[in-house]
Amino acid sequence: MKPELKYGLTAGLAMSGWMLVEFGLGLHTTRLAARHYTDWVTDLIPVVMLYLLLKRRVDSRDRYWLPAWEGMLHGLVASFIAALAYYIFLNVYQYFLNPSWVDDQLAWKVAQLRAAGAAETDIRNQITALRNAYGPIGLALYVPAYTVLGGCVSALITLWLNWRHKEDIADT
Repeated sequence: MKPELKYGLTAGLAMSGWMLVEFGLGLHTTRLAARHYTDWVTDLIPVVMLYLLLKRRVDSRDRYWLPAWEGMLHGLVASFIAALAYYIFLNVYQYFLNPSWVDDQLAWKVAQLRAAGAAETDIRNQITALRNAYGPIGLALYVPAYTVLGGCVSALITLWLNWRHKEDIADT
């Protein structure tokens, strides 16, 4: 199995698994305020997987360094696979496992905004934005956006790994 496929699937499955853990802990139903802190783990998982993928590429025996464009391509492929896996899971989760998830988030967010004294037009804009983000088009746009972001992050990780890569002087 190609490393990009392996790390991409691992990232997608890990993000999906983390979301199930959040659901099991009640962070999508009763403790919505805590979810805003634990949601960062979902963003950290693919970064760690991209790091591990690119570190494997840089550390291979036939390489001295990895060009940033090549690291970006590896990251684009892995991020695309991770985004597809997570997209499929989000659709299953939203429509079958926890259909009230978006409504619960909306109710919590509206209560927070009203308690803060936000204007009703701002509240309506927030509702529209959240509904659009978790609607069919918003979820579908997640895949290309996540892929491009993963490619950019991969270029940065590649540059950092090349800078940190230590050449073994005994081999030359």
